[in-house]
Amino acid sequence: MDHFILISAVRHLGSSNNEGIENELQNVIGVINKIHKKNFITSLDLVPPNEFQGITNSLQATLEMIFDIEECIIENNLDFKLKHVIYHDTIKSVQSKYTAYERLGFSLIDARQRLESIKKTDSRFLIATSDEKASLHLNNLFLIYEDYLDSWKKGDVEYVKAFLNHMNYKEVAALFNINTSSGWRREKSLKMKQYYTIKEMILSAIE
Repeated sequence: MDHFILISAVRHLGSSNNEGIENELQNVIGVINKIHKKNFITSLDLVPPNEFQGITNSLQATLEMIFDIEECIIENNLDFKLKHVIYHDTIKSVQSKYTAYERLGFSLIDARQRLESIKKTDSRFLIATSDEKASLHLNNLFLIYEDYLDSWKKGDVEYVKAFLNHMNYKEVAALFNINTSSGWRREKSLKMKQYYTIKEMILSAIE
């Protein structure tokens, strides 16, 4: 059986404090667990103080979880950023349930070690699957995804939220009482089309 471990940690707290961050993370986890309920082997669970992890049965679903987590942070105006690791382990050759659990335990240790390694870098995403070539390709795509995601400033958030809710630039212009050309320029400056495209490219890379 394929197991995809998702393990995430807060990279930057912004104006949030440690007391509030756990509640905010728990709210995000609750939303994602509900949306992706059918894809979990073990649902996302908070690992104090500022981490969470879960186990899924699908790489595509796990990638989509990351997208949803990041957009949930934006939608709720949360002032922190996360680092994510997806670690893939195939448990096919084990002879007993005990051995399977033991193997999974080692996988969790490996995933956490990879999380600790990216905490020392600027990267926010690391994909480690059993296919090294595919992992390299995904990690390169995530560098582009991260660049778009982290280019949005606090002053952009309300516009980004509107575009993420599938509003076009004309609808956004009406919502914010600006002219249509300003709405178009806002969509272009935020690179929303490029953002949607890189998400599609990431998911297409595993087909």
